[in-house]
Amino acid sequence: MSHEITELKDYPVRRLPSARPVLLAGAVLLVLGVIGFAMGIAADPERAWRAYAFNWIYFAGIAQGAVILSAVVTIARGVWSRPIRRVSLSFVAFLPIAYLILFPPLLIWAPDHIFPWLHQDVGGKAAYLNMPFLAARNMLALVVLLAVSLVFAYWALRPDAGIARDAGERGYDRITRGWRGQEVEEGRAYRVLAKLSPALIIVYAIAWTFIAFDFVMSLDPHWLSTLIGPYVFMAAFLGGIAATAVLTLFYRRRLSLHEYVQGANIHDLAKLMFAFCVFWAYLFWSQYIVIWYGNLPAEQVFFVNRLSAPYKPLSIAVFFMLFVIPFFGLLGIKPKKTPAIFATFATVILVGLWIERYILIYPTLYPGADGIPFGIAELGIALGFAGLLIASLAWFAARFPMLQIWQPASEVELLGVHVEAPATDAHRAPRV
Repeated sequence: MSHEITELKDYPVRRLPSARPVLLAGAVLLVLGVIGFAMGIAADPERAWRAYAFNWIYFAGIAQGAVILSAVVTIARGVWSRPIRRVSLSFVAFLPIAYLILFPPLLIWAPDHIFPWLHQDVGGKAAYLNMPFLAARNMLALVVLLAVSLVFAYWALRPDAGIARDAGERGYDRITRGWRGQEVEEGRAYRVLAKLSPALIIVYAIAWTFIAFDFVMSLDPHWLSTLIGPYVFMAAFLGGIAATAVLTLFYRRRLSLHEYVQGANIHDLAKLMFAFCVFWAYLFWSQYIVIWYGNLPAEQVFFVNRLSAPYKPLSIAVFFMLFVIPFFGLLGIKPKKTPAIFATFATVILVGLWIERYILIYPTLYPGADGIPFGIAELGIALGFAGLLIASLAWFAARFPMLQIWQPASEVELLGVHVEAPATDAHRAPRV
């Protein structure tokens, strides 16, 4: 990544002035989603719950992927990412809702509608493919992932909460409980985040591998791919980058952050998104070529179902929207530094990923359908999830600073500024 920004800056406490309009929009979308889901249940309960499953994988995936982006740039000490780090972290507000609305519906109320193998003889796989074990492993993995994500967010926010409180802002008493002073707290936060970030990424990979195995691969219990886990969670990470990009550009305009979210920051974020579009294509090709070269019918059925009618046009569209269009569209510097162009390609990726999550599930459950099984249930439930996500982001943006004010000394030193070791156990960044 480039480091065109070599000047240390004081970042302001900048929050969303009022979340009410956005919360209202989220509530409207949620109501539309509930109506769509109810209509889907009335018409075809099985398909409605399957629409719920693929939409959950999409929205929970991009939210968790965005939080993982914050952890990744923390590990890498990405100085360029300081203005966008809090935006990616804001998606943590959706995670408690996302994981709460998974367990009762999909693992208790509707497993018969989601998992066809419950009514099949799976032979030697019965020890793994059974609902008690599936529910237990997914609940354990996601609860641990949620806990680590929330602790990560707490320590990333705590130093800024102290700054905001000292500036006269209200509402930070709980997060600053036991405050030891700004320098000490920044030092503690730096050390905790340095240890917690790798743990969060590892737990994410494990938990979402379970999601990939259980909610995608197991739908056809005779199909096997050891690469499906990385394929699913890395695509979610790409979605998190794209969602962070769209939200960053929105806040840049809405909160007048042009001085802080500069062209160099946008350029670096665009390069990251470009790189992971290529990596998505690499994972796709790695999975495809092994199955094609192996010439095993039990494995080929996954691609046969998706490259045959009626799903073939959607599969081609996914490849173009997640790789071809952003790859050629983001070549060169200008499209990466032009907010409107960058936001357009990020939106294309988000839409393409939504279709891709659909393609992961529906062709297995509805092979050779007369037409593409898509309607009010799939679209309505997507609107409901979008409403919950938007409301969660608005709540976060109205409560916490949307720029990370504090900066670890290790990142300051990367800019060529010498930081004297303080007498305390702090790692305080100098303020300009």
